[in-house]
Amino acid sequence: MAEPTCPGCSCRGIEHIVSKESVEKSRQREAWFHVVYCNQCGHVYDILNKHVFTQQAKPIRFVMPDKS
Repeated sequence: MAEPTCPGCSCRGIEHIVSKESVEKSRQREAWFHVVYCNQCGHVYDILNKHVFTQQAKPIRFVMPDKS
């Protein structure tokens, strides 16, 4: 069975790939990112976006012109 190998320290095994929430927080105190890294050497595999800025949905008004 294939196991992931860290390119930084050659450590093998999925148990060494961990994630941690970022220090940066939103106004609601939610982390902005998850940092995925090797717990042996600290090699960063990826940074995953957790907090997304969205616009509040407003109803679209459709007005028909007067045919006078």
